[in-house]
Amino acid sequence: KSKDLPTSLVSSVAMAIIAQKLDRHVDVCSVFASEKSWAFSKAWLDCLVQNKALFQKPELVLKLLETLVSFATSCQDREIQELQIQVTKAIVECYTELSLADKNKVISGVLAAWGGPGLSLNLQAVREGFQEDLNVTFNQITKSVSDEGLTRAVASVARLTLLYPEATVRQLCHLAVVNLGAHQFLAQILCSFPALSFLETHEDPGRPHSLVVRCLEEAAWGKLSTVREEEQFLQFLAFLMQPDSATPLVSPAEVIKPFVLPYLKSDSPQIELSLQILSKVLGIQSCSEEHWIKSCHPFPLLLSLCKLLDGYTRYWHQPGDQVFPSLETKDLILNILCQLCEVMGPETTPSPELWVQSLAWLHRKVASLDWTVGLRLKKLYEDHFKNEVPATLFEICTLPEDEWTSQSLPAYGPGSGLLAWMECCCVSPALRDTMLSLLTVNVDNPEEVNLFSKGFLVALIQVLPWCSHSEWKRLVQVVENLLQRQVLHVPYTLEYVQYMPLLNLRPFACSLQLSVLFLRGFQLLCSSSCSTWLPAEAWLHVVQLYCSSLTDLLTSIKSTEDRSSTQELSFICIQMFCHLLHVAAMLPGEGCGEPLVVVALEILSQYEASSKADTSPSNALRRANERHFLEAITDNVGDKELRSTLLQKLSKLGA
Repeated sequence: KSKDLPTSLVSSVAMAIIAQKLDRHVDVCSVFASEKSWAFSKAWLDCLVQNKALFQKPELVLKLLETLVSFATSCQDREIQELQIQVTKAIVECYTELSLADKNKVISGVLAAWGGPGLSLNLQAVREGFQEDLNVTFNQITKSVSDEGLTRAVASVARLTLLYPEATVRQLCHLAVVNLGAHQFLAQILCSFPALSFLETHEDPGRPHSLVVRCLEEAAWGKLSTVREEEQFLQFLAFLMQPDSATPLVSPAEVIKPFVLPYLKSDSPQIELSLQILSKVLGIQSCSEEHWIKSCHPFPLLLSLCKLLDGYTRYWHQPGDQVFPSLETKDLILNILCQLCEVMGPETTPSPELWVQSLAWLHRKVASLDWTVGLRLKKLYEDHFKNEVPATLFEICTLPEDEWTSQSLPAYGPGSGLLAWMECCCVSPALRDTMLSLLTVNVDNPEEVNLFSKGFLVALIQVLPWCSHSEWKRLVQVVENLLQRQVLHVPYTLEYVQYMPLLNLRPFACSLQLSVLFLRGFQLLCSSSCSTWLPAEAWLHVVQLYCSSLTDLLTSIKSTEDRSSTQELSFICIQMFCHLLHVAAMLPGEGCGEPLVVVALEILSQYEASSKADTSPSNALRRANERHFLEAITDNVGDKELRSTLLQKLSKLGA
């Protein structure tokens, strides 16, 4: 264009070229969209409205938006507001006709130019009525959660995202948490906009952070009021990191830094959810050669987890007002520690020298914690450090000195070797197997076997209350191994046997011994010598572990049953039932009845199934005698609720 021609004439010619689609009208559209001196006249607006189809390109929509914002910031007249609304409407209509990929290009441009607030930052016309528009749109979306409704929903969210990106994402994140079952649908919508993986830098240019993660923090984090909301938050977050087909919207590192690292303290209200997030994130494969964990301070992260584990050694003796994660969470921490040790290696640090220095730093820090914590880092330590254990462990194990070294620990005096051995068995399946192979008991020496068996029971009871469910399962496997090898002596008494059973109980000997060993353990635990050792709140946990073992035992027995062993199985069920009632009678206080009732009913149901499957001629008489015996035992149960429930079940056995 000539500089000598008036602006009005040039713009009129340009608009005529556009209207008539003359030669080079495409180039003229680009000038029309960005030439601020032409903009916002009535003729300019009419040209835009009448030729919208020519402006349905992402680069032209962006130029129009830049022109709109420039004009709006330079002119605040009230009369201009109405014109601003009309121009915005026309540009949004052009944008609406774009493909989803092109809409993402526009959103990227909007975020790059104006950040999270988008057009709302400078356009009052956008801010006015936006919240109502947002509410109405999302209300319609959440009512049509379906594959068919996805395309419509994405189109609606695309329009809102253009106008006010961060408010739209915030609302979507909020609804994903509070709207039951809508989280995956809303995550699919959000993942349709890879442009939202935008990294903001306005607060700290050196440390960019994710817009989506910030919106999640503002909309949901710290406001989750139910377990269901926490589950939906976790699943929503997981989908954003690993969508079915789309590009991930947030990276594992972007999630860990705000939602995990600040909360790995025992008194943090969010710790259990943070640990679940960490576990979920560690399950995501790294897409690059350099693992994402490298940017997340992996060694301090490991130390935080180790300190949490160390706290469990004082679990039942924490101050009353101190919050600490549950023993169920201990298993989660142990799994995370294993996951971390799997993904970490020398390649996660800038140099081999730094790797060795970092290992030495971690080893020094962990040295002040409980000795078992260091054993859990063996996969990470490899051959850099020996296993450090109480000196008394060497008294009962043949430990190779090139791998093991002794510590003098005041809490592990003479006779504590079995306790240390058992704690080692809890650490991992591999260490459990190592301990079983290194244990030295002379089975040809009756006195040694007797002493070992008595010491084993005492050590088992000492470890039991501090075990998580997975650790206890590991210990029960140790007991079963020692019973099968006949290293552990558990005599089976006939206190709940009316008549000598003429049955083949040899295949079930280990199961019967295990059941009676649990009973002996509770007899010791409930005795006067241990009366003040365990606080009242620990009993429910101990009973839950016991009941989970009985359930596993019942499952194991059922798997070994054949048609010829129905009487044997009935006998074992009666024994387990009597042992359980004996334990129930000894327990101090109340509050442990529920898990006991559940398992007792399971045992009676299995007894009923086995006795009905017995086709021998004397079955009817035997069932009548056994039912009478079980009722007599149950009548002596002190817990009224337990007694009533079990007697009701027994009354139906003969029906």
